[in-house]
Amino acid sequence: MDLHEDKAWLLQSRINPVPVPGAVALTGGRISFSIDSEADAEALDWLEKELDAEDLKGRLATGEPVVVFDHPLSDCVVTWPITGGGAVMIVRPPGHKWVVSYDHPSPGAITTPMGFLSGRRRAKAWKKALADSGV
Repeated sequence: MDLHEDKAWLLQSRINPVPVPGAVALTGGRISFSIDSEADAEALDWLEKELDAEDLKGRLATGEPVVVFDHPLSDCVVTWPITGGGAVMIVRPPGHKWVVSYDHPSPGAITTPMGFLSGRRRAKAWKKALADSGV
């Protein structure tokens, strides 16, 4: 089963999230994450360092697609930590770790019940798609 794209946030870490909005995709046995133009320039600082890239915000402003990762599922270990409330996925390709959340992380804020359920619902669909893909 392919889930072509779903809104998600790439997190710097689960403790200090600094979320970057984008889309996670599962297509043709590959998992990928692309950032979107809603990304705040300050939030992109950590990602630029991580990717050894410059001016991600400028690239997004020109319409250039920015793919953060794109890996064959067979090369990745995907886990769903229970402390993520069911809406956090960790993707581990060789030599790296990406934290993807289906709920917008708001440190210190209380997530609305509908938003929480929506993120969990999307994560449930991803868990099924990944299981159907053999991950």
